[in-house]
Amino acid sequence: MKLQTYGTWLALTFLVIPRASVAQQPASASQPAPAVAKTVTLKMDPLMRAMAEEMSRAPKLRVLDPLYFLEYGVDDADLYMVGASLGATTRESRNRIRALRLTARVGDLVSDNTNSIFTDLYSGGRYDSDFLPLDDNVYALRHALWLATDRAYKGASEARSRKAAALRGVTVTDPLPDFSPAAINQVVQDVKPLKAEDPQWSPRVKSLSLVYAAYPQIALSSVEYQAGVGEYYYMNSEAAAARVPDRLYILQTRASMQASDGSTLYDGASVQSLDASLMPSDSGLRTVVEDVARNLTALSAAPVGDDYTGPVLFEPRAAAQIFAEIIGTSISVMRRPVSDPGRALPIAPSEFEGRLGSRVLPEWMTVKDEPSQADWNGTPLIGKFAVDLEGQIPKPVTVVDKGVLKAYMMTRTPVRGASETNGHARLPGPFGMKLARFGNLFVTAEQAAPMSDLKKRMLEMVKQQGKPYGLLIRKMDFPSSAPADELRRIAVRSSRSGSQGRPVSSPVLVYRVYPDGREELVRGMRFRNLGARSFRDILMASSEQALFDYLENGAPFALMGGGTFVVGAAVVSPGMLFEELELERPNEDRPKLPIVPMPALETR
Repeated sequence: MKLQTYGTWLALTFLVIPRASVAQQPASASQPAPAVAKTVTLKMDPLMRAMAEEMSRAPKLRVLDPLYFLEYGVDDADLYMVGASLGATTRESRNRIRALRLTARVGDLVSDNTNSIFTDLYSGGRYDSDFLPLDDNVYALRHALWLATDRAYKGASEARSRKAAALRGVTVTDPLPDFSPAAINQVVQDVKPLKAEDPQWSPRVKSLSLVYAAYPQIALSSVEYQAGVGEYYYMNSEAAAARVPDRLYILQTRASMQASDGSTLYDGASVQSLDASLMPSDSGLRTVVEDVARNLTALSAAPVGDDYTGPVLFEPRAAAQIFAEIIGTSISVMRRPVSDPGRALPIAPSEFEGRLGSRVLPEWMTVKDEPSQADWNGTPLIGKFAVDLEGQIPKPVTVVDKGVLKAYMMTRTPVRGASETNGHARLPGPFGMKLARFGNLFVTAEQAAPMSDLKKRMLEMVKQQGKPYGLLIRKMDFPSSAPADELRRIAVRSSRSGSQGRPVSSPVLVYRVYPDGREELVRGMRFRNLGARSFRDILMASSEQALFDYLENGAPFALMGGGTFVVGAAVVSPGMLFEELELERPNEDRPKLPIVPMPALETR
């Protein structure tokens, strides 16, 4: 079947698997719970039809363990990427995919095969693929879904047995259910097939990458454009269904160099949009690239900063970055998986885990997530999304109300203190779980003053404490543009220094602000002991606000190019003045400078 079959109305009878409540006992294989027939009329294309027809057979899977839930998620996408360095194309690719994510749950809501280190293990042979056929051939699609469903069901039964064996060796007090009931939504939108490749982008990327040729001290540089155009499909055995457009356009640039003392300096920037027509003009993109080049040039001439403890002022954009990294991560609590006794995985808990009802910010600050909001002051928000990876329509959430933590970003996996989803399952996760992430996070302050007042207050504290200067931060390295080996050094350095909690990204633009108002750029500084608890002591917030958007991929520091799945996220935040934070200069061996000089730039 071709794409013109989009828009076919099809009345299909789902055999809905009964959803057991937490009070019910799991049905046995000898006495399976009866399937409930439910007729749903949906505007289906061939892929949805294949998903629905295979889904209707799910209740028959009760040979090993009772299957009580099955879901299909498919990313049907056309992908294009082009990268360049110093005016030359370094790589270019075009790809068409139908990536399948499938979850089978055996048991019941109270106890199933997920939330265990054994969930993703399967010892049998595998005949299915992680990708579906690209042609709209219903039989071929059903065949691929059948193989995947069969393997997932067998794996689920095996995982549940292993999980049960592990639990026999421990006493679990106050256990949490493995899954929670949720609304059954049907969000099936008309979609328009589009092509990701646009001929204009290859020459644009080459031209933008040539900007770095004017900065010969920069050793490595790149500009990369990526486009993903397609649809997200979802269907589960409870009769939930979704088909929504999925578009993302990204331009990223990264650069690095060595200072005269051998220190590695790096910076990067990205621009992303849900609409290709809203990407910046050539001049706007050139400014983004030139800013990175100028930052590195300035940093190479700047002195190395000294260890510092005292007032720190974040300008609004930098405040939004650190808020996204620390608070944005903390409001998503990951469930600890069941493991063999004495072999718990070293999963770092959220700093907000178990702190619902506690004060986490000043009493005059509130944080809300508005995932359906389309724009802020006329600027589109890339954190907007229609449904999450569990087919749930996202709800607005007041995360922090007047300083008090009220809610987490939630999926259908209960965590301590919160049992219901609010539609924020946005990233695939391990152990049969999805990872919760915010969409559009708004940080507001009832008490706010101009940035000039915050700077004045910082200098007053500097004088009172007898310090020569305060610190002003204009940009964080988040998402991180650092090379992978640098991230490893950051983690090792953080552990050796005795820093508490997770390491955070480095500040890129740090300025000493002297009592006379003079600013001096310094380099090579990192935060020490900066975590979610530090935000309780925010002293002042600015009346000015900034929008910061980025791509969340679940990788450490949201590393540019990291992860295999990305979603848009946005934070609107005021500037913030902290009464006291710690920064340190790392003491470590530095790479040697290049021995062979770089080649002369040829203009021909």
